[in-house]
Amino acid sequence: MIYMQNQQLHLFSIYSCVIMNSSSIYILVFVQLWLLSLPCRESVCIPSERETLLKFKNNLNDPSNRLWSWNHNNTNCCHWYGVLCHNVTSHLLQLHLNSSPSAFVHYYDGYDWEGYRGFQFGGEISPCLADLKHLNYLDLSGNEFLGEGMSIPSFLGTMTSLTHLDLSYTGFYGKI
Repeated sequence: MIYMQNQQLHLFSIYSCVIMNSSSIYILVFVQLWLLSLPCRESVCIPSERETLLKFKNNLNDPSNRLWSWNHNNTNCCHWYGVLCHNVTSHLLQLHLNSSPSAFVHYYDGYDWEGYRGFQFGGEISPCLADLKHLNYLDLSGNEFLGEGMSIPSFLGTMTSLTHLDLSYTGFYGKI
């Protein structure tokens, strides 16, 4: 009789665990579905930073029209070509505007230099970039800016949040 009661008690505790575990699973699934139903936080461009990018673009030559998305009609600069914003604060963090010649390599003929020159940004690196106080990554490598063979623009030294600056193959030289 005692053995039978222990067996029944053991079966009861197993049954309770199964019920407990299945209800926990239902709760877990419910919470996951609820979290998935919440709207995602989309980065929306800060207006002053958008205006700074538009000023920067006005000083550039863009023969291949890579910056077509940079315009007043497209107000969310976080979705513009080469732009990365913080997903919580929406501050502009990174600009990836490099031009790599590797895309213009023909294995049988070498480089397509004319195609590469038509892809590069040119013009002037505007000092207005210093207004982007949260910018920590700036890659302008491989472009042919005005001032080639000149010193690195001094305003870049005032951009204290920059942790990555790539001006390789732009023709600039010297210290910041």
